[in-house]
Amino acid sequence: MTVRRRSRLDPIACGVPRALLALAAVCVLGAAGAATAAAAAAPDTGASGSTGATGATGASGTTPAANPELSANWAGYAISAAGASVRNFKRVAASWVEPTASCTPGSRTYSAFWVGLGGLLQSSKKLEQTGTEADCDSNGLAHYTAWYELVPAAPVTVKLAIAPGDAIAGSVSVRGAYVTMRLVDQTTGESVRKRLHFPAASLSSAEWIAEAPSTCSTSCQALPLTDFGTVSFAGAAVETGNGRTGTIAGTDWSARAVALNDRASAVGGEGRFFGPPVIVAAIPTTLDGDGSGFAVNWAQEELAGGPGGGRLFPGYST
Repeated sequence: MTVRRRSRLDPIACGVPRALLALAAVCVLGAAGAATAAAAAAPDTGASGSTGATGATGASGTTPAANPELSANWAGYAISAAGASVRNFKRVAASWVEPTASCTPGSRTYSAFWVGLGGLLQSSKKLEQTGTEADCDSNGLAHYTAWYELVPAAPVTVKLAIAPGDAIAGSVSVRGAYVTMRLVDQTTGESVRKRLHFPAASLSSAEWIAEAPSTCSTSCQALPLTDFGTVSFAGAAVETGNGRTGTIAGTDWSARAVALNDRASAVGGEGRFFGPPVIVAAIPTTLDGDGSGFAVNWAQEELAGGPGGGRLFPGYST
């Protein structure tokens, strides 16, 4: 059976066209090697520290994160344990503003925005996450949904109406064999909370991600990424298994920026009747002052020659 799902980090090695991310100079052997090698019973205080739409807009800058790792499906930030002081994470939270999907008739595209625990390291077999989605159908109509997923199980859509521009707060927390996932639409005041039995959850990492969802049967393949413009995350927070708290930039863990090279969205092709192929990217900005906010910008770039290659979006040039 084939299902559409959010999945674990899918790193890609260097050798992809440099034009795609020339702005960030990401394709270096060191980063590629690192990507390959590294790759509730408790009350859910959820996103109570989030500043909602007001705070989220502050992170939408245009300075790209320095030396992000390349992925076929993720864009954003992830953290992992950096030493003996932190061995795992038990809670992650953030807020974001649901972006507006730009849809084209005849083109099905997909995008997801979430917070989660696990799934970063290639040895990780599980991932606990919740978030929203902005998809385009073949008629050019946009669809906005909310969901949770406990990988390796399939995603579950939840009853929470989502509209572009809504301020969303999400959190995932783990206590014992139970995972609690909470989404709040701070614009409408509606919320949903799920507490599920999930033994041996993956707690080795925490993530704040914009993703190209995947279609999976015996293996997973990233789907074409929706043009979502910009999605801004704010109030990104984490708590470790031993009670340490902080933002993405905390000193007790190692943070990495991840940029998406969406080869599934490549269109066109060299030849008599086609222009140069165009490939899609999603690129995180630098973190804000306290390390709790950033934006992810959608972009596309012609791979070689032809008209139209140039500015990816304001603040970036090729």
